[in-house]
Amino acid sequence: MKKILLLLMLILGVNSIFAQKFEKIKALKTTFIADRLDLTPAEAEKFWPVYNFYEKEIHQYQVIDKMDLMQSIKEKGSIATLSDKEADEVLKKVLDIDEKIAKTEKNKYLALNKVVPTHKVLKLMRVEEGFKRELFRLLHEQKNKRD
Repeated sequence: MKKILLLLMLILGVNSIFAQKFEKIKALKTTFIADRLDLTPAEAEKFWPVYNFYEKEIHQYQVIDKMDLMQSIKEKGSIATLSDKEADEVLKKVLDIDEKIAKTEKNKYLALNKVVPTHKVLKLMRVEEGFKRELFRLLHEQKNKRD
């Protein structure tokens, strides 16, 4: 019983740490976008609800659905231990998730184009890529400091 309780506390602690890191990254991304997109107050009022709605959906696919899929593979051993049929099923699921992400991204930009000018939607695409590069750079720097 004590082992189960300890394991449960450990899992909850790890989930809490992951959630905190995700929230920190989300806040950094929001600030990064807001600083570079030059939205008027009226645009921002319309932009952020739409943007956050689609980002939540994309997060569901990218993180939660793919993590669930990876967990199911881990429970079966590893990718190498999957049968051909199981590997085919996993591949189809991964491709389905990636397709959902691409569709949601497209819908996000189309919906945003209804609330802000097209040039700001294009700029957003560039800013989001810039954020990814900056995030990877920061993570690389942190890794180098630990090594």
